[in-house]
Parts: sequence; structure tokens; C-alpha cells
Amino acid sequence: MSHAFQDWGSGASLAEVRSRLWSWMHEGTEEGFLDHALALFRWQALHNVPYRAFLEAMRVRPEHISSLEDIPFLPVEVFKSHDVKSGAWEPKDVFRSSGTTQTISRAQHWMDDAGLAWYAQVSRLAWQAQWGGPVADWAWLGLLPGYIGREDASLLTMVADFMGQAGALEEGMLMHDHGELNARVTRHFEDPQSRPLMLFGVTWAILDWLDSLVNDRGWLNSVPWRHVTLIETGGMKGRGIEPIREEVHARIKAVLPDIHVASEYGMTEMMSQGYAKDGIHHTFPFWVRPLVREPRDPRSSALQNRVGRLDIVDLANVHSCAFLATGDAANLTPKGLRLLGRQDHSEVRGCSLLATP
Repeated sequence: MSHAFQDWGSGASLAEVRSRLWSWMHEGTEEGFLDHALALFRWQALHNVPYRAFLEAMRVRPEHISSLEDIPFLPVEVFKSHDVKSGAWEPKDVFRSSGTTQTISRAQHWMDDAGLAWYAQVSRLAWQAQWGGPVADWAWLGLLPGYIGREDASLLTMVADFMGQAGALEEGMLMHDHGELNARVTRHFEDPQSRPLMLFGVTWAILDWLDSLVNDRGWLNSVPWRHVTLIETGGMKGRGIEPIREEVHARIKAVLPDIHVASEYGMTEMMSQGYAKDGIHHTFPFWVRPLVREPRDPRSSALQNRVGRLDIVDLANVHSCAFLATGDAANLTPKGLRLLGRQDHSEVRGCSLLATP
């Protein structure tokens, strides 16, 4: 490790660590990823009480960790039972998972007083790193029922910020009003100089909208769909059987053959996002690193071109925990990360080490 990052130690404040990371992230280069990951790991091992307890329960000494794969990844379920914070700051804002009818408890991702501004900075930079331009290069619409009205929804916060950056907040968010959505799409393209349109939608709402369009061929033929990108995310949220992504995209293309279909991957527990421009293979900004492991061995070597459980490093999670063991099944391919849904009985082994009495 370079000398600059050996000195983080116990004395560095959250603001100092965040500033170091932002300087590197803003440079736009992957060089130094391991140095920053190890430095942040050692700092969080000192300053994050639940993570430190997890490491102690696993008999891991942070000073002996020298590779990414040797770092223990905290099960995301811990966000449901503990305040996962790095530092002694007072919680100011929180993101909560949406939950379903089967959900017993909801994950909570607490932030300090700079947390929301940090989330906005990171989300914009993640978008630009993967899409090649600032969010203001696009116009935005959101079809996000289930999120609207929830100030603690990270997805809604991000899309609203993107709209604000684009200077078109009046285009706004929509819930179930398909007629209004169609009208706003029409109005957008009445301007011959209009920007490309990004429609961010939760999966089940997109499918409902498509069902409403089947008998509206006149309107469908009036829209230049090649200038529209539909970003689906969020799944079915308990509304029926969860289809695989290819099935969702086939249904979209059956109604809107010229539209560009993409997908977003994010979690309540993450500050950063990944995107699949082809709708299937997700890539991430360079400060995020996905690893796929054997489901029954959380310390196994990373797998390539094999299905396993997804671990993810998000170095933007400076205030919480940057090393997360998810319950998602995935396959890391040369084209990107293919997400295959939740694993059955997805609670990761090791979570019980932090069980609340």
C-alpha cells in the first residue's frame, strides 16, 4: 500500500476519509482500487461497531488482511437488526428497503448530515462513468408506484435528483396514470430539439403500462421510440411470480420493438449503482467491485462464468460498510454481471454471529 493510505488509522475522521475517496473517485481511474479498499477496510474495522463485532466473531485480524478476497463481507441482513455506521456521528437521514408482504423487517441505511449530498454526488458520477455523459444530457420520467411518497426510498431520491439536474423536474414522477405518462412522452417529443428520454420504471409497473398500450397502436406509432431508453428496476415487489429478466424484456419488445431496454442494479445498502446497457449484463463504476462466490463458503475464491452468491465492494459506502454479502444469485461473465434473482434461504452464513438476543 502507498504511504498515504497507511496513515488513515484510528485518527482519521469520516469527513477526511470521504474526501480522500472522492478525490480518487473523481480522477476517473481504477488504479489504486486495492489500496483504497484495504485502507477503508482497516478504517471501518476500527470505527464500525457491528462490523468489528462480525470480524471478531470470525476471528479475523484486519492487519493480517492483504487481499480483497480475504476481506469478510458483512451480510446485508445486518442492516435490518443493527445501525451499520462507521464513526460516532448522529444519524441524520435514512434509506429503508421497500419490503414486501413476506418481509418481516426492513433494512435501514443510516447517513450522517452529509450523507444525502454524498449520495447525490456518487449517483451522478456513477451514471456519468457508465453512460458517458452527465445526467443533464437526458430528459427524465419516472414510473415508480410504491416509491412515490416514500422519502426514505433511495431509488426515488436518485431519480428526483437526476430530474433536478436535468432542469425538468416538472416532468416528474408518475404512479398509475398511464394516460398522463403517454401525454408527457408525446409532449416531450413535440420539441424537435428534445433530448433523448430516460424512462425509469419499476418492473411490475412497466408491465402494467405495456398491457394498457396493446390496443393503442395509433399512439405507439407516433412516438420515436429509438430515442427512448427504458430502465427497469425493482422487480415485482411481491406482485405475482418474479419473471426472469429476459422474459421481462421480451414482453417489452413485443409492444415496443424500437425502444432501448436497460436495467439498473442498486440496493438500499449501497450508495452506488450498476447499469446493464443491454438489459442483461451489469457493469459498475470502478470504485465498485462485484465478486461471485460459492453459496456455502463465504471465503471462497471469486468465481468466473459460474453461478454463485454475489458479494459486492462499494467504496462509496464510507459511512456504513463497503463490503457487503448479498442474497443475490449472479454470474460474473466477461460482458458483465448477470443477476439471477434471490437465492433460496438467502440469509448468508455468518449473519447469525450478530443475532440480537
